[in-house]
Amino acid sequence: MLELSRKSDYALRAVIYLARISPERYGRVSEIAKAKGIPQAFLAQILPLLANRGVVKSQQGAHGGYALARAPGEITFLEVIECVEGPLRLNKCVEGHHDDCTILDSCEMQNVWTQAQGQMVGFLKSVTMADMLKAPLQVQDIRQGPVAIEPR
Repeated sequence: MLELSRKSDYALRAVIYLARISPERYGRVSEIAKAKGIPQAFLAQILPLLANRGVVKSQQGAHGGYALARAPGEITFLEVIECVEGPLRLNKCVEGHHDDCTILDSCEMQNVWTQAQGQMVGFLKSVTMADMLKAPLQVQDIRQGPVAIEPR
């Protein structure tokens, strides 16, 4: 089964939470964890990964915690996911990793994987944290047209 990890899910929840609070305010790990239903110890491991990649910033002290490092419209789903997972790749033969595949010359599926990779990455790159602030989010379903995604 192709599924993103809990780590990605929790990272996205935390960043969406930070996008919703005042830009001048820092959210504490305990506050974010409670509000978004994330185990606090796990979130404490995830937020530094996001800070190291410039998605969030941290501040020590009584009014410390985490805040977005950039405007919500500049932070994409893809960026957050790749901060905690590394580069997304459906199969070894996509995104310039052709050396990893021994049957590339005779593979009937490589074109399908490449197109699917492009659509998945393109879509995740197109959804920003600013989009999550809108309710409901309108996305384009490739097969059916616009679909409303209700915020949780």
